[in-house]
Amino acid sequence: MATFVTRSQWGARAPRDVSTSITPGQGGVVVHHVDAVKVAEPSHADCAAQVRGIQAFHMDSNGWSDIAYSHLACVHGYLFQGRGENVRTAAQGTAQGNDDWYAVCALTGGTTVDYDVITAGLVDAVRYGINRLRVSGGAAAAIAGHRDHHSTDCPGALYGRVVNGELNPGGGPLPYPGVSSRQPPATVHASVATWQYRMNSAHGFSLTVDGQYGPGSDAACRSLQSRRGLSVDGVVGPATWGATFA
Repeated sequence: MATFVTRSQWGARAPRDVSTSITPGQGGVVVHHVDAVKVAEPSHADCAAQVRGIQAFHMDSNGWSDIAYSHLACVHGYLFQGRGENVRTAAQGTAQGNDDWYAVCALTGGTTVDYDVITAGLVDAVRYGINRLRVSGGAAAAIAGHRDHHSTDCPGALYGRVVNGELNPGGGPLPYPGVSSRQPPATVHASVATWQYRMNSAHGFSLTVDGQYGPGSDAACRSLQSRRGLSVDGVVGPATWGATFA
């Protein structure tokens, strides 16, 4: 298991304000990375200073009350306590995202062709962070990438590991998020974007990945359900979700 580093251990500043107005049972956990350039520290001795730098930027440059993330994970297998459980984030880029979702940030970055090495320790630390947020913070099962909430490439090369379930603490395919997508009216939820991405990448569809379950998503769902011998109802419930991510 990853090693947990408390705020006092990494030298966190006190937050200006703490909001407990968060409903993570309606969302889940979002995975982030730091930047579009490589940032992983070669030596773990430098990771606490990196986290302090992120906090300073968020508080002093962005004017936020604290570091944006719930927790942060380094490539050496350590999980740094951010805002922690039961505290609203500032990381997702949307009010609903911050209201309903926690945030775990990997201390990595880069492009699709030049990314920091994703170590087993990093994967373990991210999983540990998600598990803490579920067990102690009431997070729903859904795991999404930052790009599912906001127009960004974040979390870079980690996004494929979100979608294939590698970052799920329980292992196996990405778990059913607890939200059945349907229309009309169109379900709007970050897990819809994750499902749309998987439908395109694994099943050959060309859906707009926008987190809105409209007629195009409904038609694609029915097509997949027909192929897999499922009840053709256009609803992405547990069975259809499982078939999508199998």
